[in-house]
Amino acid sequence: MEQTVAVIDVGSNSIKLLVASAQTPASPLTTLFSETIETRISAGISCELPSLSDAAIRDGTATIAELLRMARSYQPAQTVIVATSAVRDAINGDDFVKSVDAAYALPIRILSGSEEAHYIGLGLSHDPAIHGTARFIQTDIGGGSMELIRFEQNRIQQALSLQLGAVRLSERFIADREAPLSPETEAALRNHVTESILASGFDFGPGDQPFVATGGAYTVSRAVLAAQAGIGIEASSPHIRRADLDALRRKLVALPLHERLSIPHLPAARADILPTALITIDTLLDCAGREQLTHSFYNLRYGIAAELLGLHP
Repeated sequence: MEQTVAVIDVGSNSIKLLVASAQTPASPLTTLFSETIETRISAGISCELPSLSDAAIRDGTATIAELLRMARSYQPAQTVIVATSAVRDAINGDDFVKSVDAAYALPIRILSGSEEAHYIGLGLSHDPAIHGTARFIQTDIGGGSMELIRFEQNRIQQALSLQLGAVRLSERFIADREAPLSPETEAALRNHVTESILASGFDFGPGDQPFVATGGAYTVSRAVLAAQAGIGIEASSPHIRRADLDALRRKLVALPLHERLSIPHLPAARADILPTALITIDTLLDCAGREQLTHSFYNLRYGIAAELLGLHP
């Protein structure tokens, strides 16, 4: 008998819904509905004592209400809400949890960094494009953090969460987000990302292991590159060359914010931070010694849905 579940993921930049189903534990994970609402709750995340503003808590709670409304028509047997870096790092993260619980009587599970890594890996194991790949490295860049995970035989061998999210870095390094980025700002940002990655001790070798990327920064970049090629994101290749990402970076850093807003498939809510994300991605690929990455839609939400449905990797 087919079972349906809904997962809401409260991220730093966006809040996302996945409604998924499966016939049996041996069946593939089927996506019934997916939606992302850009609701940046992470403003101020770079502060020494990061906290969620009253507006962020209010807007985030309202966004969850809208996603719950969308999920309701599918009559999910279970609905789970999880939160990651923005709520996890905020000194008043409990206020957000209480706001949602009071409004909808649904608890939010705040995931630890290791739990986040586990569910991302589980989600990736259900991506048909990656299924059967024994060894690979996965990365995800959100608003607050960058995840780096090494997988071997569906097991996590190394997992790190670094404070290299696009919102966090933008707040720290970019004084005027309306203006193009100066070479000095970009150099300072690159140096910081390089130092943080090298200091982490993450093992990127050998260089022939696939480099898999999830998260909004990669999804938006793929969508923009696909639009430039005159195709939709679903028709585009998941294999993205570093050179193409770097060409997009060069274009965006040279533009003021109001000109970035006219670029097809670049959401207004990400136009100020995508240059930072692309600088971070290029620096990461340089540290990793990679000239290509593979983008996957099967991220944390898919891992949680798979667990709820009892699916085997």
